Amino acid sequence: MWGEIAYQLYGAEGYEELKEYDQNRTAPGQNKLKDLFDIGDGPALVLIDEIAAYLESASAVEVGGATLASQTLSFVLSLLETASESDDVTIVYSIADTAFEEEAEDVRKLIDELNQIGRRQHKTVTPTDESEVGKVLQHRLFEDIDDEAAAEVSQSYFQLYSNSERQFPQEATDASYVDRLEREYPFHPTVIDTLTEKIDTIPKFQRTRGALKLLARAVYYRWNNRPDHYERHWVRLYDLTPADDAPSGSISSTLHESLFEFVDLSSAVSADIYNDDGTAHAQLEDRKWTEKGIPELGSHLTTAVLWHSLAYGEQATGLTRAEMNETLGHPDVRFDNYDSALDALAGSDMSVACYYLYDEERVRFKSDPNLIRIIDQRVDNTPDAQARSRFEARLESETGTGAFEPVPYPESPADLPDKASTPQLAVMHMDTAPVTKQLLEDESNPESVPEKVQSLYQKSASKQGGDVQSRVYKNYVLFLAPDDERVRSAIDEARHLEAIEALLDGSQQTADLSGDQIEDLKQRRKEKYGLLGELVRGVYRHLYYVDRDGLTHITINATEANGGTSLVNAVEETLDDRLIRADADAKGVAFFKQKLWQRTQDSMTTQQLVEQFGKKPGLPYLLSTKPLRKTVAKMVDESGYTYWDAETQIAYWDGDADDHPENWRKRTPFADSPDVRTSIQDTDVKIGNDYVIYTGIEALLDVHHDSIRPPEASEVECAEDGCTTKVEASDDGPAYCEKHKKTPEKTRCQSCGEKYDESELNAQGICPDCAQPSGWDTATSQMAASRAFNEVRTHALSKAASGGSPGVSQVTVEVVGEDRLSKGSFIAQRDAFTDRSDAVSVRMSYDVKTSTGSSYSASYQGSLDDFSRVTNQPDPFGESFNVTLKFRVDLDEPEPITDAEDDVLAELQAGLGQTNIDVKVQARGPTEVPSEATQ
Repeated sequence: MWGEIAYQLYGAEGYEELKEYDQNRTAPGQNKLKDLFDIGDGPALVLIDEIAAYLESASAVEVGGATLASQTLSFVLSLLETASESDDVTIVYSIADTAFEEEAEDVRKLIDELNQIGRRQHKTVTPTDESEVGKVLQHRLFEDIDDEAAAEVSQSYFQLYSNSERQFPQEATDASYVDRLEREYPFHPTVIDTLTEKIDTIPKFQRTRGALKLLARAVYYRWNNRPDHYERHWVRLYDLTPADDAPSGSISSTLHESLFEFVDLSSAVSADIYNDDGTAHAQLEDRKWTEKGIPELGSHLTTAVLWHSLAYGEQATGLTRAEMNETLGHPDVRFDNYDSALDALAGSDMSVACYYLYDEERVRFKSDPNLIRIIDQRVDNTPDAQARSRFEARLESETGTGAFEPVPYPESPADLPDKASTPQLAVMHMDTAPVTKQLLEDESNPESVPEKVQSLYQKSASKQGGDVQSRVYKNYVLFLAPDDERVRSAIDEARHLEAIEALLDGSQQTADLSGDQIEDLKQRRKEKYGLLGELVRGVYRHLYYVDRDGLTHITINATEANGGTSLVNAVEETLDDRLIRADADAKGVAFFKQKLWQRTQDSMTTQQLVEQFGKKPGLPYLLSTKPLRKTVAKMVDESGYTYWDAETQIAYWDGDADDHPENWRKRTPFADSPDVRTSIQDTDVKIGNDYVIYTGIEALLDVHHDSIRPPEASEVECAEDGCTTKVEASDDGPAYCEKHKKTPEKTRCQSCGEKYDESELNAQGICPDCAQPSGWDTATSQMAASRAFNEVRTHALSKAASGGSPGVSQVTVEVVGEDRLSKGSFIAQRDAFTDRSDAVSVRMSYDVKTSTGSSYSASYQGSLDDFSRVTNQPDPFGESFNVTLKFRVDLDEPEPITDAEDDVLAELQAGLGQTNIDVKVQARGPTEVPSEATQ
C-alpha cells in the first residue's frame, strides 16, 4: 500500500523513498513519511477506499512473524500521525465494516483497531443522506431526466393516491409527496425506501452501492423486455425481477449469492415467483391476465412482496395492503384486479396458490412453506378418479366379514348368486344405487328402494349373459346402499388423504418442509385415515332386507364402538333378533310346521329345510346348521317325525318295542331292526340331500321298507313237540330242525287247478302258465316329483307276474305349481330326458289376460331339443295367466323296471326327487317284459 501511495504522489522519486519498505513489506515510520511528503511543493491528498477489504486480503500474507495486515495498520497509524502534524497533508479513508461482519475474527479485530486509531483525530463524513440517494441513482444511471415528464407523471400519481377510495400510507397523500415523486423520477419512491430501509438491514448490503447495482440491472432488463400493451411510468419494485437470471451480475444471482444468505427465500422464488419452466405460481397467474391484455399481476405482486420479505428482522418483513396499493398502483390497472390476483395466489385458487406466501396482517414470503396451502393445492390437483378409488379401497376394508357374505358392487343378476348357503350382503356402488333425498321422500315408493336394488332382488342368472330368472332365495339377499348426500364429503376426505400421502412420499416436496411440518403431516394423515373410515361407514347407512311383504328399508349406524364396527357388524347388530347363531336353541313345533315344512310333502331333505330359510321372506338367517339339527332331533323325539340317513341306511324313530307300524310287513318288531334307532341326538342329524325328514314312520316305510333289514334271527327250539334242537327263528312261521322239517303242502292254481308250491303262484294264486302278461296303467294327482314317480313304479311292480319284471313304455309328466316354465326348463335338462331325446316330445301353452281386455297367448309343440331354445316365462303383466306344460316319452321297446333302477321312471325320480317341483304323472306299460330284455 505505502509503495503505491508514494508512487502516485511523487512518481519514481517518491517510490525510491519507500522502495526498501515496499519490497520488504515492512511499514515505514513517521519520520520516513515526513521525508516523503517533503518531496512535494504543495498540499497532498491521500484517498484510501474500503480499507477493510484490503485488510481482509492482507491478513493472509505473512510478514516475518506477523501479517501484512498488521504492517498496514502500523503504516496507517504513522500516516495519520504524520498528517496530523502537517497542514498540507489530508488523509481520507472509507470503511464499511458491516460488509465484513462475518469474516475471520482476526480481521474484525484489525478493523476495530483501525477505528480506534481513526478516532484520535478524524472527522466522519456521510457522502449521501436518505434524501439524496435518488439523485445519486439518477446521476449514475441516466444521462438525462425529462423534468416535464417527471412533473406530469408525479402529479398524476399523487392525484391517484389522493382521490382513490383505497388506503395508502400517510406520506403518499401529503402534498410534499409530489416533490419527492418528481425528485426521484423515474424511480418510484417505494423502490428507494425498500432498498435503503429494508434491504439495507441485511448485513453486507451497502445502501447506495447495492441499490445502484440492483437498479442498474433492473433498468437494463426492463429496457430489453419492454411491455407492449401498457404504459410504464416508473421503475418499480417488481422490475427487480428474478426473471433476470443471467449467470453473473443479474438480480437472480445477487439474490441467491448474497441476500438469500441471510433470509433464504430461494424455494419461494422457484416455486411461487419465477422458474425457467414457467410453472411458478405467479407465472401461472400471469397467464390469466395477459390473455385479457392486462399486465402480469401475479409476478408484479409476488416480486414486490419478495423484496419486502428480505428485511432482516421479523417486524420489518412484509407490507400492508396500504403499502401494496402504493407499490403497485397504476392508473390503467384496477385495484380490484390486484385484489383478485392476491386472493388467488393466497389460496382461493389452488391451481396457482403459493406455497410460501402468507396473507396475514402483513403480506410476506417465508422460508417455511405454508403447509395448509400446499395440502390444499395438492388436494385440488388430485384427480377425482384417484379419490374415488381410495374411497372404494377403504370401503372394502370397512365392509368387514361376519355373518353375511359381502358382495361388492353387483350390477347384473349374475353378479349376485342365487344361493341358500349364506346370507349375502350386496354393497351397492355409489353410482349404481345412491339413496337420494328425492327417493326418500317419494310417496309412491314407501320403502325408498333404488331401482337397481329392486331389480337384483327380483332376478337372478347363472352366468353373465345367461337367461334371467326369478330369484329363488330372496330372503338371503340384503343390500347396503350409499347415502347420496354423504358420498361427496367422504370422497373429499379420501382426496385429502391421498394428497397428504403423496406429499409424504414425494422426496422433492418434503425436502422443502421442516421437521415439525413433516410431523404435522404425519399426524394429519393419521387423523384423516380414521376420519375417512368413519365417513365411509356413514355413507353406507341404508339397509334393505327382506320381510314378509318384500324389501324393507332401515337406517343403520356403523360409526359407533370407537370406529371399530364394520359394516357387516353393524348389519348384524341391527338384525340381531333375526339371526340364528350356533348357540341358539331348537325351534318349536309350530315354527317347524308353519315356517319350514312344505305342507303338501310327506318328506323333506335337511338340505331343503336349510333352503327354506333362504326362500321364505321374513324367516331368520340361519348362520349355523346346529340349531336346525337340534330342531330336527326335537321333531323326531317329540312330534312323530322320522329321520332317514341314506348314507348309513338308518331310520330314526321315536317308537317303542311294542309299536308295530301298519306298513311294516315283517313279523318281528320294527324297533328290533339293526337299521332302526328309537332315540336321536342332534349329532346324528346331517345336512344334505341324502338325509330326509318324514312326517311319520309310515311315510318313511313307504319309501325305505325294503332297505331296512329285519331284526337279526335268534335261535329257538324246534317247533316239533318234544324236540329241543336249536334252530334259527323264521319270519314265515314255525321253525323246524332238519329232522322234523315239513314238506310244503302244494296249492292248486286258481285257474287250472294244478298243484304248485305256494311260492310259484302269483298274488292272485295263478300259476305261471296261466298268468299271461297284461298291461298296467296308472296316474297320480298333483304331488312332489319324488312321491309321484315312486307311486308309479310301486304300482307297476305290484302288477308284475311272479318272478317277472314289468316294463314302462309311455310316460307323461305335467308340470304344475308356480314358475312352470322355469321348472320345465330344469326338467328338460335331466339325463332321463336328454338320454332319450328322440323319444321325448313337449307341449306348452301360455295365456295371459288383463283387466282391460288385453291378452297374450303362446304355444309350442315339438321336440325336446327345440324346446330348450324356447325363452323363459316373461314377467307377469296381467291379472290372470295360465301355463300348461307336458313332457311325453314314447318308447319303442318297453324298459324293464328292475332293482337296477335304470328305467325312465327311476331316473326321473332320482333327477327330481330332491327338488320342490310338483308334477302329475301318467304311465303305462306291460306287466312283464321278456326275460332277455332284462339281461
